Amino acid sequence: MQPREIIHQVEALVSGGYREVVISGINLGRWGRDLGCEGHDQPARFEDLVRAILTETALQKLRISSVEPMDWSDELISLVAESPRIAKHAHVPLQSGSDAVLRRMHRKYRPWHYREKIEKIRAAMPNAAIGADVMAGFPGESEAEFHETLRLIQDLPFTYLHVFTYSPRPGTPAATMAGKVPAQVARERNRLLRDLASRKRQAFMQSFVGKAVEAITLSSAGNDQEGEYTFGLTDNYLPIRLVGSHPPNQWMHVEVERLSDETLVGRAN
Repeated sequence: MQPREIIHQVEALVSGGYREVVISGINLGRWGRDLGCEGHDQPARFEDLVRAILTETALQKLRISSVEPMDWSDELISLVAESPRIAKHAHVPLQSGSDAVLRRMHRKYRPWHYREKIEKIRAAMPNAAIGADVMAGFPGESEAEFHETLRLIQDLPFTYLHVFTYSPRPGTPAATMAGKVPAQVARERNRLLRDLASRKRQAFMQSFVGKAVEAITLSSAGNDQEGEYTFGLTDNYLPIRLVGSHPPNQWMHVEVERLSDETLVGRAN
């Protein structure tokens, strides 16, 4: 898609009342490389597109979806970190923390490259939500290779994981690979990854109790035993329940009071 068309779409959404837009796509960080820079008046890099959206539209908040680790350039990290109009959120696909497994997957990054990127993102954005896709049970994954993944995830400041169990797809190279991991073993590895992710997410969310956050309201108020509430989502991708009735699609400053059932609870101020 051409940059001008993207800008027009964002402008149309803003005119329609949207306060946040998520930009997503396959190999998102490599957007523009096939467009060239004819005339030198249009973005030819993803960083330039993000900057153009901020400069040329009145969008209140831009959220960037999944970007491959090798495409998190220092420039992109700085841009996300420094702009109050970009959500503090980085989804960086991992798949495996084992170099051998990544090579069998034909991934273009190594675990040490990945670690460096995540550490740079966390240093630039201490409160950012950082997530990853992780696969359990890829063909040939040994117990030692799986534990390499566990150790890398344990070491890094992830706040959530999307965990998948490998399933063969006809016609793909992996479908014919030797060393199929037994289903029950793959399921157990999936469980261990999810348990680890849950503990890390819980600790991250707990760290915001007593602090102020930005949140956008998502739905009209409901009721529970404590009275009226409104669901929202923080700038750094955490679910939050706001005390009281608030209209949807509003950015608010919220004081977080506690954590309840994996949801922050707070009051608008």
